Amino acid sequence: MKMNRNICEKILSRLTSPEPRKLFLDTDAANEIDDQFAIAYAMCADNIELLGLGAAPFVNNNADNPAQGMEKSYIEMRRVRDLTCPGSKLPLYRGADAYLKDKNTPVDSPAARAIIEAAHSTDDYVFAAFIGCFTDAASALLIDPSISKNLVIVLIGANDADRYQSANDFNLRQDRAAAQVVFESDCPVILLPAAGGTSVLTTTVGETAYYLEDKNIPVGDYLSYLMRRDHDCPRGSFRPATHIIWDISSVAILRGKGFVSPEIRDALSVDDEGMFIPAEGKFIYNKSFDRDAIFEDMYKTIVSKAYRTE
Repeated sequence: MKMNRNICEKILSRLTSPEPRKLFLDTDAANEIDDQFAIAYAMCADNIELLGLGAAPFVNNNADNPAQGMEKSYIEMRRVRDLTCPGSKLPLYRGADAYLKDKNTPVDSPAARAIIEAAHSTDDYVFAAFIGCFTDAASALLIDPSISKNLVIVLIGANDADRYQSANDFNLRQDRAAAQVVFESDCPVILLPAAGGTSVLTTTVGETAYYLEDKNIPVGDYLSYLMRRDHDCPRGSFRPATHIIWDISSVAILRGKGFVSPEIRDALSVDDEGMFIPAEGKFIYNKSFDRDAIFEDMYKTIVSKAYRTE
């Protein structure tokens, strides 16, 4: 059954209920540094039951092909997990090693199978957040469409449909067929657009250092190091340097932080050129975020819950 207004309202109600939300986080952690923040945030959040981490494929200057991007993401998410909570048994899964060749053929992987297993393990909603390309989401749906009954897919991707005709952000354009599968499936979708949406979630080298650096928190030092590295700002120095940390929005909405004005809208998909087109059903769309509330919650959550060396 296509997502309708009633289902949307039930999902929004679940996001405000006191019980912990179940989350599977699928991440291209070696692509850029916002994923590392999202992983640490999710691991430390006391109202999130993190079911596992999946490694997503990507191609850019850090990876020559999807398989290499996925493997590098697997290694990086393991590093962040172990810094955040040494000895953690949080399961890690390798995802797709290629993009979908068409809208009917999944790329089977441990991550896709873990998403299916998570959906079948409970009658509660399972929120699966895809903060890289959508290959593992599409593959899970193609392998087992029945997971749509209680899986809720959270996507960071596309651009604000009110401002842009093109949806082609980095996540969506890598595997357009996967995006089409997800948008056109029966599975509930929460879309958090990139440009014109999560792009407001910027932080600075100085802010990150103030909250996380030299606090005897290994993952805090690592996150601050990543910011300094990417902005050529060695320890002990500061300069104007801003970075968009888009991916923490997927955790923040499950935390109940900064989810300013979620709307129930007519669903959208994309055509083969990446342009928005109408789709059947409804989806949840949120393009407004309380930047300060989200970053305050993220920094304080990591500082209070991540492993300390003292």
